[in-house]
Amino acid sequence: MKTVANAELISGARPREESLFRAAQELEQAIAAPNGGEEWYAHVRAALRRCILAVETRLDSLIGPGGMEAQITRNEPRLIPALDKLEAALASLLVEFWETKGQPSSIATAGIGRLEDLLRQVREIAGNEYMLVHEAFNAPGGEE
Repeated sequence: MKTVANAELISGARPREESLFRAAQELEQAIAAPNGGEEWYAHVRAALRRCILAVETRLDSLIGPGGMEAQITRNEPRLIPALDKLEAALASLLVEFWETKGQPSSIATAGIGRLEDLLRQVREIAGNEYMLVHEAFNAPGGEE
């Protein structure tokens, strides 16, 4: 998958799938690593970028051509706005990381709470989306 995604990025095409769950796992690993150093800082920035890409990709697939926007808006009207807000919050934190690049220990101390909150939001939205899609494609017993 990584090779396909990289090839698509190089060619200018959007990746077909970026998993919110994988992005959340990567962010969790970055947060859990011993923090304060340049390596930690770089790993967290990369994980934030991956989360942003995952959210953008999900939004594109949900509201783009062939997406489930009408069904999602009807059944879970808060999901798409929540994805939009999450994308903005992740991007804002990434900008803060970029602005404090020379002082990674300060962002490590100040940003851990926000990182953990955003991680929780990514997981929650991914779970809600999974359940909605699962329900949409698996009618309750006896219904078709």
